[in-house]
Amino acid sequence: MIMTAGPPQSEKAPRARRLVPVAAAVLIYTLVMAGANLTIPLYDLWASKFDFGPVITTLVFVAYIIGVVGMLLVAGSLSDAIGRRPVLALALTLTTVSTLGFALANGLTILLVSRVLSGAATGLITATATASIAEIVPGRKTAAVLATAANVGGLSLGVIGAGLLAEFVPAPTRTVFWCYLGACAVAGFAWLAVPETAGPRTRWRPRVRRLAHPRGAGRARSFAASGVLAAGSSGVNGFFSSLAPAFLHDDLGISNLAVIGASVGALFVSALLAQVFTPPRLLRRSTGTGLLAIGMILIETALWTRSAPVFIAGTVFAGAAVGIVMRHGLGVTDALSEPGNRAELNATYFLFVYSGIVGHVLLLGVLDQIAGTRISSITLTVLVIAIALTGLALGRSTEPANPIRMEDFRD
Repeated sequence: MIMTAGPPQSEKAPRARRLVPVAAAVLIYTLVMAGANLTIPLYDLWASKFDFGPVITTLVFVAYIIGVVGMLLVAGSLSDAIGRRPVLALALTLTTVSTLGFALANGLTILLVSRVLSGAATGLITATATASIAEIVPGRKTAAVLATAANVGGLSLGVIGAGLLAEFVPAPTRTVFWCYLGACAVAGFAWLAVPETAGPRTRWRPRVRRLAHPRGAGRARSFAASGVLAAGSSGVNGFFSSLAPAFLHDDLGISNLAVIGASVGALFVSALLAQVFTPPRLLRRSTGTGLLAIGMILIETALWTRSAPVFIAGTVFAGAAVGIVMRHGLGVTDALSEPGNRAELNATYFLFVYSGIVGHVLLLGVLDQIAGTRISSITLTVLVIAIALTGLALGRSTEPANPIRMEDFRD
């Protein structure tokens, strides 16, 4: 009998040894990000239960952003100093504590505190898990795909899962979080398989740090262009993560929480699919900006015509734009980072992302209260497209940076 030889055993072993830690890091990242979006289908239930409107809903969401941005500013470089594994463990702990707060919430104060803790966990996990995956996985583009897939995939898993549970289980504002605690336990076991990949330890002091940027004017401009474009596209995330459920209920007449969760989740699913399946030649700032403009115009049209199909079409286009922008931006960030500042530079990139979210959401919430849905949504559409075009214009002025092949990430 003739046998066909497979890969040498010496090659299989390193691959197998690498697969488990990569899967563990991606799982932890995914589950923590899922926890960030569990609240989206529940805002209307809490609003009825605790008697608050759009402005308070916006403040509850902004509490989350405060936690994210605060942690990125103060502890963005923490895992560069003390290691990836301790910071991943801290993120899981904060997620667990915030989940307990949501499950036991009996008023607005506990909701706000829990959202801050949830945001702090997100701030820790985004920079740290992204750096950890990049250091475990051989191949910059593969690492960028895995990191963005975990980030956006977790967000979609959280909102869709919470919507399904909220519609079909009793006491959804509690049951959703008790179920999620089981997932946190699984993530805790996965943490045991994550290796330490950070360099030599250094002394770390909690303080607000200056924003990191790559050395060299051309490299810094390329990084800033990706950050500005991410800030523009994140306005879509902010809308879908805060006020979209109320718009779907009030303006489109959708009351089923599972449908609301799926409608919002379609944004993140579309982003995930775009990250994974978009051909490399289309992973450009211009592609993301174009899709973003189409998506926002369709969403705006849907809100004026009260058309759910048009809203879903706009969601798909906008989600694809977010996915392409995120993957492109993380690819640029990783290409420009150095071993000693990888987490810090990732933290700065995510500051662009979340500062864009909070600005858009605050403006949207206030305008919705003062001028109504149509004026606020038009303003959001114009602002998102304008910021994205600014990032695109800035990116066109960048020059290739050597020795890194920045042409892989330029427009």
